[in-house]
Amino acid sequence: MDPVAQDGAFVELPYTLHDRYFSIAIAWTIILLPPLFLNLALFYGLWYGTTLSHMIILAIPAAIFGVATIINVFFRVRKLVIRSPQYRPLNSPRWALDPFQWGYNLGIVLVTAELVSGLVVPGGPYLRVLAMAGSTLMFELAVLALISLILHATHAGSPFQLGSIPAGERVRPVIYYIVEDVVAVDGGGGIEYRKAFDARYISSVRFQKMIYWLTVKWMVGFFLIGAGVTGAVFGVKKREIAYGVGWGAPFFMAGLMVLSTVWYVKRCLRKEKNHFGTEL
Repeated sequence: MDPVAQDGAFVELPYTLHDRYFSIAIAWTIILLPPLFLNLALFYGLWYGTTLSHMIILAIPAAIFGVATIINVFFRVRKLVIRSPQYRPLNSPRWALDPFQWGYNLGIVLVTAELVSGLVVPGGPYLRVLAMAGSTLMFELAVLALISLILHATHAGSPFQLGSIPAGERVRPVIYYIVEDVVAVDGGGGIEYRKAFDARYISSVRFQKMIYWLTVKWMVGFFLIGAGVTGAVFGVKKREIAYGVGWGAPFFMAGLMVLSTVWYVKRCLRKEKNHFGTEL
């Protein structure tokens, strides 16, 4: 599970979430506002309050979702590809992006394919297909987490540079890459945070175990939530209700997982610090 046999020197991270809440909140508000609020508000307001065709009603929130996504991708990619390597993974080529962005891009492709197929296939639009975006993103992350855990457990080395980790080094659980990339880019932690995060991971067995079990938790949670929401979307009799469940429930449940994660991480970090404190 860990790349070192025992703990090394304790490495402080030059960053706390308390310093970066605002910047992270702005970045993720751009991502979450369309599906959570604009999408559902526009859908139900137009569906029951107007005589517009169903195709137009569904195309409007889909278009807003697309525009918001493009804006977020543009500004995030811009940070990664500017001449200064401040936000890029360590020793990474200018146009390589980071693992989080590649995963985000894959999610965009999957969701776009669903939205397009749900809107344009003969006999459509199909509300239940259009309601699967949130579950699809959960399944994507769960599968990526599973793959990373398998590679990590088998001590497999990455055939190419994966984020800040050079080619050939042991693959780390996917939560490692997500936290590093989100904090470094969206939170503005930059290259200094990437260096410290890597050093902290290598030096602390307890930190490694926390990342490992966080990945397991999110993998299992997203598989279960995704399966439950999918069952509800296709099991609810009224398709209008299924649409709201499909878009609202995954993000609500993910929010609960975030809260439990914050509690778990604080508990683990406190124990880790006490552990090093008793030995120093």
